[in-house]
Amino acid sequence: MTATEFKNYDCKMYEINTPTEFEEFHHENYRPLRSRTWFIKQEIMSDIVEKINSFIQESLQLHQRSKGPIHLVSSESAAGSLKVGLPKPHTVIAIPDNLTYGPLGKLVERAEQKIREEWLFDHINDEQEEGNYASKFSNMLRQIDDIADSIPIYLWCGNNVAEQIGIRFMVYLLGEKKNAIYLITEDKIAISYTSHLHSEQIKKIFEQNKDVLPLSSNERSTYIEEWFKLVDSKEVLRIWNGREIIGVSENYYDSLIQATAEMLHNSQSEKEFLPVGEVIAEILNKEIIDPFFLEYRVRHLTYDGTFKIKGIPKSMHSYKIKLQ
Repeated sequence: MTATEFKNYDCKMYEINTPTEFEEFHHENYRPLRSRTWFIKQEIMSDIVEKINSFIQESLQLHQRSKGPIHLVSSESAAGSLKVGLPKPHTVIAIPDNLTYGPLGKLVERAEQKIREEWLFDHINDEQEEGNYASKFSNMLRQIDDIADSIPIYLWCGNNVAEQIGIRFMVYLLGEKKNAIYLITEDKIAISYTSHLHSEQIKKIFEQNKDVLPLSSNERSTYIEEWFKLVDSKEVLRIWNGREIIGVSENYYDSLIQATAEMLHNSQSEKEFLPVGEVIAEILNKEIIDPFFLEYRVRHLTYDGTFKIKGIPKSMHSYKIKLQ
């Protein structure tokens, strides 16, 4: 349950005045309150949802365990593809965040998550409601913590920076678990992103890789060491060169954005404002880059005077830009 779902949940309120009354409370013997309003801060709401989800997890642990193998993947869209394509039974767990950009941390403590969440909220226009990040991240950590030791774990990884960072983070989260961990990659096909695979490809890749040797203790240690190096890095943007993850300046794509806008201007009879979504779409036709990070850099280039702006930058589809 997310903070938004809890906020919108149709629940009834009851007033209890004494500890004895609380111990003997049964809702059928009480009349719910009417015409009352409570205002709860988003942070407090998130804490409430966190406690509710913890109780739910404890209850589920008593009654059920995951059936079939566990599949870990680096995005929610990729998780959707795996759920459709993999043979049942299975459980798919996704990282609810793109670790390509923004400050990193070990991200297992709320304080570390909050630093990252605040940076994302201040810079990235992904329209995610404040408070949802903490709820989704905590749910992911619970699911991983709840994996039984006897269940095999498969890590899916494409040839792209988000998934390369993701497997290092996931191996770190699995920590001291004794499970066999298998790495499934898409090196032998042209598609670089797990989310771009169709169900038949997923099924075929899994069949070809399900019996590979699990990661050795040395391989697991190497991935964890590489995760710690990423955590210690000061850069807030990371790229993959086909061999390693490299931290770069956050203005790394600025010249590409400007060149794309100039090219689109040259195709016009006279220079007019360009929809930001059109500029980003043109870039994505040639390179796979997170569109939300590109939109952040477009806004930065409007603030420093590179672009004129028309409209309100609520999202990449709500405003237009023109080179000065």
